[in-house]
Amino acid sequence: MGGYYEETLEEIEKLISEGHYEAAGLMIDKELSMPYVPEEFERKMQALKKETAWRLSDRRPSGERSIGSILAGLKKKPEDQLAAASALSGRNLREIRQELASYLAGDPYPEAASLVIEAIAEQEVPEEFTYVKDGLEYTFWGDSLTPVSESAGFLRADRILKDQLANDHPDYYEMCRTLLIHEVFMYLPLSYEEEEAEGLAEGILKEVSTLMDDGELYREIKNL
Repeated sequence: MGGYYEETLEEIEKLISEGHYEAAGLMIDKELSMPYVPEEFERKMQALKKETAWRLSDRRPSGERSIGSILAGLKKKPEDQLAAASALSGRNLREIRQELASYLAGDPYPEAASLVIEAIAEQEVPEEFTYVKDGLEYTFWGDSLTPVSESAGFLRADRILKDQLANDHPDYYEMCRTLLIHEVFMYLPLSYEEEEAEGLAEGILKEVSTLMDDGELYREIKNL
């Protein structure tokens, strides 16, 4: 990078360090809107853009739960863990990475842990975590995970189910999609690959059809 880009980067980092996140965000957006942006500079701008967004999200309105209250909820009953995990999705997780690492290593309530892991993946938290689930340990880096919304296996499985069901059986499709989302969330920190999508979609359809009509719709589609 040339002198201009280095000076600009330093100025933006200084604004962030001083807490002037809105000003930093405006400078970042201005630089990214330029007709030409060097690749290395663009990568750094995108990273800083995420950081300013997270820091701004931590400026909560009056009455919103404090981060301490949310973390305390992770140590309570399953329903409290779920509520706390949901509240964490909009907060800057990089500032509480050690607390989250401790939570995930403590055999937490799986549904709540899945929400926390998805938030870690979305924010690309640069930390190594160990998740204890059903006596097994899963070690992963937060910034190498694929969020559910970007999972190739999930996206293709959803398309398969939509093609099979959405027109003639929309209620079945909605039930299948709900079960599919739950399945891929509970599979975290692992993710389904695209080549696994067909088997994943078939298993979801079979499960819903078995529950709803003793497998009739599943057999009908498989015989097409």
